[in-house]
Formats: sequence, C-alpha cells, structure tokens
Amino acid sequence: EFRNINFKYSESLPDVLKNINLKIASGLTVAIVGHTGSGKTSLINLIPRLYDVTSGELLIDGRNVKDIPLDILRTNIAVVQQESFLFSDTVYGNISYGLRDVNKERVEEVSRIANFHKDVESFPNGYQTIVGERGITFSGGQKQRASLARALAIDPKILILDDSFSAVDTNTEEQILKNLKSFMKNRTSIIISHRISTVKDADKIIVLENGSIAETGTHDELVALNGLYADLHYKQLLEKELEELN
Repeated sequence: EFRNINFKYSESLPDVLKNINLKIASGLTVAIVGHTGSGKTSLINLIPRLYDVTSGELLIDGRNVKDIPLDILRTNIAVVQQESFLFSDTVYGNISYGLRDVNKERVEEVSRIANFHKDVESFPNGYQTIVGERGITFSGGQKQRASLARALAIDPKILILDDSFSAVDTNTEEQILKNLKSFMKNRTSIIISHRISTVKDADKIIVLENGSIAETGTHDELVALNGLYADLHYKQLLEKELEELN
C-alpha cells in the first residue's frame, strides 16, 4: 500500500511523485503505464527501498517497509529492469546467481517460463556456455529473458517487471506472459510497460502523469473513459496497422 506518498531525489529538486495513494491486493497483477518521465520507475524503486519515500508511508502486509530488515525485504522481491545485467559466467551461473539451494531442474523450469530454454539448448555448451562480459554475446531479448529467469529462480513473493520485454518481439512476449500466469498465481506482480499489449490483461492498470495517478481501472474501463490510456491504446493500434500495411 502506498499511503499519501511524495518522493523527490533531493531537497533541491521538485517532487517526482505526488500524493500517491494505491492499494495492491496480494496475488494481483497491476500494470503501471505513462509517458517517459511520469514517475513509473521511481514508484517501483520505493518497494525494495532502492530509495526511501520523502513523505507518507509504504506498507507491505500492513507493515512499514522501513521496519522490515532489508535482507528479508529484498529476498522476497525480484525486479527485472529494462537494462539487463549479466555476469561473465556460465548461463547456469547467471540464472542461479546468489542462490544456495538451486538445482538443474529449477534452472531449466524458470528458463522455460521465461521462454529462454530453447535458446540455451542451441548454445554450444547449453547451460555451461560462458556468457561474455555484461552479456555481450547475447541479443537484447536473450539478455532480458535470462534476467527474468534469474528473477523467477529466487521464488519471489513480489515480481516487478520494469519494461523488461522491450527487446522481445510481441509473439515471444505473449508466450512469456502466458507462462507467467500460472507461476504468479499466488504472488503479486507489478508490470511497467509502454506496450498496451503487455498490460491489457492486468487486474488493475494505473496511469501516471507528471508523478500523479491520473487514471485507474481495467483495460476496458480505461478505454471507455476515453482519456490518456485510451489515447495511448488507439495510437498503438494505428501504429500496428501501419506496420502491417508496410
């Protein structure tokens, strides 16, 4: 729960988030959309306390995040960012990074959910293939899917996807979202995306504008509202039609 939250990066800068009030029930999938600079990433960075709120309270299960030990908080939250970071290690080592109790079956299971297992099977040494520094040997989409598999391997209670399918084609993205549905059944998911196709099936969609919540609802409700979300939706439909014509 975000309760009357305001946030700025320093005293001398203006508020990036203003009067955010938002409740996310356990087990739901919530999407956050908005133009670049609207405060989407700043909002989700508050959950694992990469930054602390300037004023207001952020609660998980009714408890202020500041009262939850950082290691416990971050062990239960996985964040997959747009810019994926991979280590100069094996594919297996990258996916199982930081985990004590992990086995081959688990690594393969999360790779399948992330739609990455087939790629790995095509590599010269499978899961023992060495990934170049910062994932230089991988495509953008492969890096994002490997990072998603790593996030799923920690078995998070809260999964945050911050535009983490931007380098993946729409068909692959659809398959990943389909795979994630059963995995995330009793977990909470927060998805940030520029693509309406990514967020349309979320239980609740939040539209941010200039650091404030401008609209809230399901896909159908927001389209019917004919506001910011509907505008974004129709623009993307038009772009898709033009692409298909070409």
